[in-house]
Amino acid sequence: MKSAYLILILLAHLNLQAAFKADDIIDNITHYFATGNSKELSIYFSSTVSLSILEDNNTYSKNQAEILLQNFFDKNNCRGAKIIHRMDTNVSNRYAVLEMFSSTRKFRVSLSLKNFNSKFLITDIRIDKTK
Repeated sequence: MKSAYLILILLAHLNLQAAFKADDIIDNITHYFATGNSKELSIYFSSTVSLSILEDNNTYSKNQAEILLQNFFDKNNCRGAKIIHRMDTNVSNRYAVLEMFSSTRKFRVSLSLKNFNSKFLITDIRIDKTK
């Protein structure tokens, strides 16, 4: 009987942990970079996004940024991504650095997010080749 309660408590804890993780914005964004899904990624864009892809830097509308990222993903055949650094304790800003893998190279992705009406949105994306 004791072991049945222990198993139930463990399962409840794992389900609760999974629920919190599913709502983590940086994890979600990392997943969309890993899969090269600019459409789902754009859900997290602010109305304008400062976007720097390799040597091209500019500020774009949400729709333009989505298209430019999709072009980048298509050219580079994204295979995965992982979080290198994250700062998500500030109530108004979040920051993350990802390592993204393509079929031929690695990229460093820096993200800045700001809190807009209790929702964090991406305001800056910088993608650079790693050395």
